[in-house]
Amino acid sequence: MREAIRQHLINQIPEIKGCFEPHAATAKTQKPYLIIRQGMDTEETPWTGFRRIIEVWPYVSRTTFINVDTLAEKVIRALDGQLLTTQAGEVFTCHYLGTAGDDFVDEDWDAITRGLRFAVMALQPVTVPETVADDPWLDKLALWTANVMGVDWTIYRNFWPLGYKRPAVMWRITNIEVREKGTAMFEVRKRFTGHILGRTPNEQIAGVMTILQEMGNAIKIPLDTMSRKYMTISNMASNMQQDAITAGQISLILARNTNRPAEDAPLIMGVHNSGFIND
Repeated sequence: MREAIRQHLINQIPEIKGCFEPHAATAKTQKPYLIIRQGMDTEETPWTGFRRIIEVWPYVSRTTFINVDTLAEKVIRALDGQLLTTQAGEVFTCHYLGTAGDDFVDEDWDAITRGLRFAVMALQPVTVPETVADDPWLDKLALWTANVMGVDWTIYRNFWPLGYKRPAVMWRITNIEVREKGTAMFEVRKRFTGHILGRTPNEQIAGVMTILQEMGNAIKIPLDTMSRKYMTISNMASNMQQDAITAGQISLILARNTNRPAEDAPLIMGVHNSGFIND
């Protein structure tokens, strides 16, 4: 993964004299250059797997901080939100988190530098329990989304895979509620969170708007057309500021009445006396 980042930076910023690991650069290394440091992996969420922290340190001659500002901006543009691929074919995206402390003047190396922190999500395969085993509601929602978004979009369920592609939509179930509606009749309500990931900010926003508009027009999503079973859409909400990978920008509820709630609300993670099943 570091090698993929290193090579991408070299290709995107031709004026640098190299991109090194910390032990490889010396005081005599020709400037400007970059140093890459890898932090620890931390478990993030069941649907993103692990997060790895990467720091990129641009080193410039000890002249003016404007030079390090310029090089830092180029590093951020080269990595933030860009889709990268390792030699093994694994796809990942870097997300800029901010600086790693204050600017630093290295008098021994006659250099000025600044740490830039990036997070890389879902870098390695992890054991992810399915939110719902073979949940037909999730399957039909994914199918409906695929029809609406078109062949350019990839639709995922429950979690982001290691080699996820852009543009993509990932749906996951966050809550199930069963309400009594009368004698032997129940309403099953499932809350879904949608993650819409575009290749550009404009494509991402357009993807969110397309789903919201089409859901507003549809009102219901087919569950089983032969049996005339449908899921009613309600409580749609969106937040464009939410992170597409970790949080998701769309929240909604699908609901239907049934006299067999166990068929529509299988056990997931835990069942509570209130009638709610949460992730």
